[in-house]
Amino acid sequence: MFPDDRSEHEPDEPDLGPEIPNIEPEEEEPDLGPDAPDVSLPADGLLGPEDAPTDLLSAFWMLVVLFNVGILAASIGALFLVFEGRTYLGGGLLAVGLLALARGTYKYWRLDVDELGTDSD
Repeated sequence: MFPDDRSEHEPDEPDLGPEIPNIEPEEEEPDLGPDAPDVSLPADGLLGPEDAPTDLLSAFWMLVVLFNVGILAASIGALFLVFEGRTYLGGGLLAVGLLALARGTYKYWRLDVDELGTDSD
């Protein structure tokens, strides 16, 4: 017996009723909102640091340095305190790290991007 052959013990296939006619979609697409903005790159290539205002770049790098120094000093200071028991070195590094993190957080929240000048004005 082949798999395509039906046995006399198998029930007949059920009648599913008349076929559903194929419904054609509407010809005009509905308006789903505003058009997407143009995000094409400049003709000379990718955007780079020269396209950002100098004040914004200096504020960005200052925050990067403050947060990196803060995280590094605080974590190394905590490790010296916990594992080595060196209170002066560990406490000093932890204090410097926490102060750098606090200063970076303060400068981040006080930064007004709208106030920063642009080079192209």
